[in-house]
Amino acid sequence: MSQPKRYTSPIGGWVANRNVAQAQAPGLPQAAAILDNFFPYASTVIMRRGSELHATLGDGSQSVRSLFKYVSGGNQRLFGATDTQVFDITLVQSPYSWRIGTSTDDDIKTDQNDLLGELSTKGLDVLNNQKNGDWSVVQFATAGGGIFLRGVNGEDKPFVYDGNAFSSDPALTMPATETVVTPEDMSFVWAYKNRLFFVEGDSLNAWYLPVDQIGGELKKFPLGGIFNEGGSLLFGAFWSLDSGSSGGLSEQCVFVSTEGEVAVFQGANPSDANDWSKVGVYRIGKPLGKNACIRAGGDIIIATTTGFVPLSQAIQRDVAALSPATVSYPIEDAWNEACLLRGNAGWHAMLWAERQMVIVTPPHLNGSSPVMFVANALTGKWCRFTGWTSNCMEVFQGQLYFGSLEGEVIKANIGGSDKGNTYTAAYLPLFEDYGQPALMKLAKLVRFTIRASAQLNMEVKLHAEYDKELPPAPNSTAVTSTQEWGTAIWGASTWGAASQAILNNEWQAIGGGGYVLGPSCQVTSGYIVPLDAEIMSTDLTFEMTDVPA
Repeated sequence: MSQPKRYTSPIGGWVANRNVAQAQAPGLPQAAAILDNFFPYASTVIMRRGSELHATLGDGSQSVRSLFKYVSGGNQRLFGATDTQVFDITLVQSPYSWRIGTSTDDDIKTDQNDLLGELSTKGLDVLNNQKNGDWSVVQFATAGGGIFLRGVNGEDKPFVYDGNAFSSDPALTMPATETVVTPEDMSFVWAYKNRLFFVEGDSLNAWYLPVDQIGGELKKFPLGGIFNEGGSLLFGAFWSLDSGSSGGLSEQCVFVSTEGEVAVFQGANPSDANDWSKVGVYRIGKPLGKNACIRAGGDIIIATTTGFVPLSQAIQRDVAALSPATVSYPIEDAWNEACLLRGNAGWHAMLWAERQMVIVTPPHLNGSSPVMFVANALTGKWCRFTGWTSNCMEVFQGQLYFGSLEGEVIKANIGGSDKGNTYTAAYLPLFEDYGQPALMKLAKLVRFTIRASAQLNMEVKLHAEYDKELPPAPNSTAVTSTQEWGTAIWGASTWGAASQAILNNEWQAIGGGGYVLGPSCQVTSGYIVPLDAEIMSTDLTFEMTDVPA
């Protein structure tokens, strides 16, 4: 006789930190062995949307190295940088750069030797002739009421943006006694208690300005005697720590080294021993990049070789016992594998509060598939986004943008295709032996109950004995909508009305068997209208037998 098994919506997220033989824990939300391009909300799981090209920097021959923004009242600007230029990409007439060439890829030029074509960001360049596009940028308000951006990159002259134009004034200057270090050596900048701090690249020195100043003479704050493991300073930040019985939060200044040490100081003036003191030095694992951290309330969460580490946890534990306290602990094995295969530098992290997403992007290497580790900011449950090659990220006006290796700035989670290409979402629950590990199970029928904007073309498969290999992805699901020209009925359809969701819940025969089983489902999207496929539940029927399948 067939027996039923119901899997609820996998709001427990992607789990990759346990022995594969360890089944779904009783009493906990359903978790997944594979959850690609499905995002786990608190009460449901929905397929991510696509991506759309926003701009192409220059001719597209250089990577997008950094994205940053300026927000002051109604004056809001988005900037993108390659190694040689910075562009204002707030408003772009055309996202594409193109040129006319021959079949052998030779350029066709006019009599004046001009190329025939169009540049997406023509006339939008605001900085030129640069050496490095990996800008560290902070927005800062001075005592005079001005709101500025201060940017440094460790090679080029630091810039100031006042809301209208870029310049180098007011300049950073060095003390007369400093003959080696220059302002161009500053590689990272942050604000703490109305004062700008800077990291001197490839050193254990920090520098700082007077209070409320965007420029002026820098003062040195050496940290060589603080860090026992050596290395160099990577980045700094302000951190709010519970002050205990006094109530409220106490703001601290944090310095992070490449060797995974964090020095914490309190006070407001490093030049005054009565107003500056060391709180402690803590180990967190080697950080994975100067942009690989996010702020969560008053806490800082840093992507490291140990995991995604909240600083509030690092001060309470030895680094050897830190792993179970990391935010990334549910995907520990996948995190460690990414560190091993993709390296320990160049990672990026971003909080997209409007979508409740925390996104951590390992570097993309030749031969590797692009991947993002994505967590629900409220529940801490994880999934993977595939198909998005991101070199940097920024959230601007509630929208996530990411920069590609081909000079593209791309809007995330919009539409039903990835820049006109298909993408596939996949789900496989944790394997189950259904309470009888010694008996074979023969699968009969499966039903994925998924609510979506169309009748889905699903690819289902029975997985046995911990085999997670997916079959080829299905063709994309065709979507029609009252929003598409030519599909509405005059006098009956409402312009702007959302498409009515369709419940996909057909039973399908599924063959095979084993001691442990798990059914998978794949859905491919590639049309303008997003599928918004929502996993409600999964049902499997099977028979038990003591005879091998």
